[in-house]
Amino acid sequence: MEAWLQALQNYTDLAFVGWVLAGGIGGLIFGIIPGISGMTLVVLFLPFVLDMKPEYALGFITATAGASMTGGSVTAILLNVPGTTVNAATLLDGYPMTKKGQAGRALGAAVTASALGGILAVFLAFAMVPLILPMVMAMRSADMVFLILMGLTFIGVLGTGAMIKGLISGGVGLLISFIGYQSITGMQRFTFGSTYLYDGLPIMPVILGLFALPEVIDLAAKGGTIAQTRAVIKGMTQVIEGAKDVFRHWGLWFRSTVIGYIIGVIPGIGAATSIWVAYGQAKQISKHPEKFGTGTVEGVIAPESSNNATQAGALLTTVALGIPGSAEHAVVLGAFLILGVTAGPTLMMQHLDLPLTLFFAIIAGNLIGGILCFWTAQHLAKIGNVPSRILVPLVTVMVLAGAFVMREQFNDVIVTLIFGALGFGMRRLGFNAPALLVGYVLGSLFEQYWFIAIQVSGPTFFMRPISLGIIAVTVLVLTSGPIRSLVQQLFKKGAKGT
Repeated sequence: MEAWLQALQNYTDLAFVGWVLAGGIGGLIFGIIPGISGMTLVVLFLPFVLDMKPEYALGFITATAGASMTGGSVTAILLNVPGTTVNAATLLDGYPMTKKGQAGRALGAAVTASALGGILAVFLAFAMVPLILPMVMAMRSADMVFLILMGLTFIGVLGTGAMIKGLISGGVGLLISFIGYQSITGMQRFTFGSTYLYDGLPIMPVILGLFALPEVIDLAAKGGTIAQTRAVIKGMTQVIEGAKDVFRHWGLWFRSTVIGYIIGVIPGIGAATSIWVAYGQAKQISKHPEKFGTGTVEGVIAPESSNNATQAGALLTTVALGIPGSAEHAVVLGAFLILGVTAGPTLMMQHLDLPLTLFFAIIAGNLIGGILCFWTAQHLAKIGNVPSRILVPLVTVMVLAGAFVMREQFNDVIVTLIFGALGFGMRRLGFNAPALLVGYVLGSLFEQYWFIAIQVSGPTFFMRPISLGIIAVTVLVLTSGPIRSLVQQLFKKGAKGT
């Protein structure tokens, strides 16, 4: 009860409320701009969090994530260009509705479904907090070793790209985390005699390089304006009608929200998967599935309810277990590290008020994004027509300045450029940049838990029920794909034989 009261008391702090409001507005704007998601704003914001209170910085970041997905539906519907990757399924019916003259209705349905879905998912997360706490208390260092490996496996296998490439990316991230002094023995590793590397690679240049610079390069290569088509909304009548559609199809909205939340809780999957699961179940259950893809409002409600709902589930996994619930939350986990806050069991047991504060920030972000997007949709849509020749130099300057300002070392800028090239190459070759970041962020924790487990329990430290269960789940994730392919091949050969 004390943690709940402290979390609510944070919202009486006008400075904190201001940061949450700024995060909601910024996330909405960056979500609308195609190719530059709310996570881009978070990455650009990270260099400035060092002197901030953790609740201020994390409140801004969480509200940004909550609002960006709502903003991404604007250009998906009006311009046939998703503002973020998690709005991709909205294209299937959102843009056809625009071509049919129902842009306002589609946008009203998308914004309402997104905001309400994100808010409901927070209450589902609140209901799970009492269940998470006993699980956290039962965890030991040995269990955390395999939990980190499982999270890395989930990000690598279930994220974007092939399974082997995802696992390789995570392994490279672990290797990068080993640069510098070893915390237990004090030995230098991979420093090559450079004093700059004694403390390891700073996380800020790594994040900026992996995620921000590849986006800039893509924008520069594309040239011209970001969106090639234009659309406007005339009046608010259709927008309100679209909001009513969500309540007419409340069963679909509720199912899609629950699907998004559950998928969000599973480490490594995220909204990019939940939108297609929600869209698929909506089409399968619908009385008129043939209309999907031609401009039906149900095809907008399902994915937009689901994508925002994953935020609460992914945040719960991130703060409770210290493992990012989605690829986007790998960046959030990096923010925890920069602020000196260790996500995981200790945070839930000793500082529960901070996670609860962040869940309330998700509600605030969804409310801010939903209300602003609802009433200013036709004006915000114009942001999608900003020429890349204006965005590219602005974002590039912000990225390089952000890398330098944290420690005022030019070497940090060089590291940013190196990881920018690495991130761009990984994107082109199908490797998984979020998996690399997760391996880098969790590497030090993995090593710490590993040494403690060995010292306490010896080589057989894994002989615990929880550890064995986590190992079994990890093996199942790694082998499910090959086993499924083998079974399908056997069935095909059997069918040919008959």
